[in-house]
Amino acid sequence: MTAETMASSGAPATGLGPWMRFRRQYSRLSPPVQMIGLQLWLPLVFVIAFCLCYINAFHQPTPKDIKVAVVGTGPAAATLADRLEGTSNGMLSVSMAGSVDAARGDVRDGDLAAAFTPGAANQPARLLIASGAQFQLAEVVQQTFAPVAAAEGTTLAVDDLAPLPKHDSYGTSGFYLALVWTIAGYMVGMFIGMMGQTLKHHVRLGLIVGSGFVFSLLGTLFAGPVVGAVHGHFLSLWLLGWLTTISVGLVVNGLSYFIGRFVTGAALILFVFLNIPASGGAFPAAFVPEPFKWLHPYVFGTGVLDVLRGIVYDAGPGIGRGATVIGVYAAVGIVLTAVGRPFFNRRTRLRAERGKPVSMMLAAQGAAMAARQAEQAEAAAGTRPHHVTTSDAPASDAPASGAPASGATTNGVTTNAGPRRDGESRDNEFADEEVESDAAAVSGAAAGSGSA
Repeated sequence: MTAETMASSGAPATGLGPWMRFRRQYSRLSPPVQMIGLQLWLPLVFVIAFCLCYINAFHQPTPKDIKVAVVGTGPAAATLADRLEGTSNGMLSVSMAGSVDAARGDVRDGDLAAAFTPGAANQPARLLIASGAQFQLAEVVQQTFAPVAAAEGTTLAVDDLAPLPKHDSYGTSGFYLALVWTIAGYMVGMFIGMMGQTLKHHVRLGLIVGSGFVFSLLGTLFAGPVVGAVHGHFLSLWLLGWLTTISVGLVVNGLSYFIGRFVTGAALILFVFLNIPASGGAFPAAFVPEPFKWLHPYVFGTGVLDVLRGIVYDAGPGIGRGATVIGVYAAVGIVLTAVGRPFFNRRTRLRAERGKPVSMMLAAQGAAMAARQAEQAEAAAGTRPHHVTTSDAPASDAPASGAPASGATTNGVTTNAGPRRDGESRDNEFADEEVESDAAAVSGAAAGSGSA
C-alpha cells in the first residue's frame, strides 16, 4: 500500500501528510470544478497586483525632483536656482546651465524637463521645453515658471523643441501602441509556454517570430493609417513593434520552462503591472512613487518608448539607449530558453524516477478526459440508463437472455444493470473512483504538456 493508492478493502491509505490528504479530498470534486479552482490564483494575483501597482502609483500623482535648469553663470542665476528649489517643496531639482545652446540638447534628450532663462523689464523670460519627450512635465514646468516670470515684471515665452502634433495632443498614442505590441508578445509567449512544452526550440522561435510579424503589423496599421493616431514612420514603427513582440515572447517562453502554467502571473507582473507605471508612458517617472521611479530605467516599456519617441518626435534620450534595453531583454529570453529546456527535462525525469504524483492540474485534466471518454463510450454503445417501464419498452429492446432490460421495471423495482461493476454507484461517478482517477491522471500526464 502506498500513499497514492487505496487499500483493497476500500479504506483510505494511512501515512498521508496534510498536503496529500488535501489532494485526495480535492480530487473527489468533479474535474471541471477542480480545474476552475486551480486557476483562481490568477484573479487573486490580478486583484492584489492591480491595487499595489496601478492604484498605488496613479491615485495621487505628485511631481517630485523634476530636473530643470536656470540659464546663467552669475550670482543672480545661482540665487534664483537656490530659491526655486527651496520654495518648490521637493517638486523641482534645479541646476545651472552655462548657455541656452548647452541646455537645448539636455531638454530635447529628456535629461532636463525645462531650461529657464530669466528676463528683464523689456525682455521676456524664456522657457525651453520638449512636449514630445513628456507632455505632463512640459505642462507642469510652464505652470511653475509663469509666476516666476511675472514676479520679475515680465512675460514668459515658451519654446517647444519637440511639439506634439494635433492628432496626438497629449502624447499618449505612442504609449498605447507600445502596450499593444508588448501584450501581444506576452500572450504569444504565454500560450507557447503553456501548450508547447514538447515543441523544439526552432518551432517555438518560429511561432514567436512569425506571430510577432503579424501582430506588430496589425497594431502599427490600425494605430497609423486606420485610426490616424500616429502619422508617418510606418516601416520604422513596424520594425520596432516586431522587435518588441519577439523580445517579450522570448522572455515569457523562457520563464515557462521554470514556472509552468504560473508564467501567466509572472508575465503580467513583469510586463504589465510593473512595466506600465514605471515606464513613464501614463505618467512621468517623476510623478510616481517608489519603487516605480527607481524601476524606470530598467523596465521594458522605457526602452520601447525611448525608441518610439526618438522616431516619431525626435525627442528623448535617443534610439541607442532604448534599443539597448530591448536587446538586454531579448538576450535574457534567449538565455532562459537555452537553460530552461534542459532544466525542465531533468526536473520531469527526476519527478518520474522518484515516483512523485502528477500535478493537481494534470490530475484534474486526466480525470476530465477519462470521464469524457466514458461518456462517449456509453453514448456509442447505447448503454446509458433510460428508466423506462416494461409496458412502454418495445419488444425488440428486451434482452435476448430474458434478463431485465437496463432501467426496466420488474415487480415494481427499477433496475440499473449495465456494463458497470456490481455495486458501483452512479450518483457521483468521481467520488467513488479514486483508484481510476489516479490512473486517469497518469494517462493525462502522458498526453499533457507536463507543465506545473
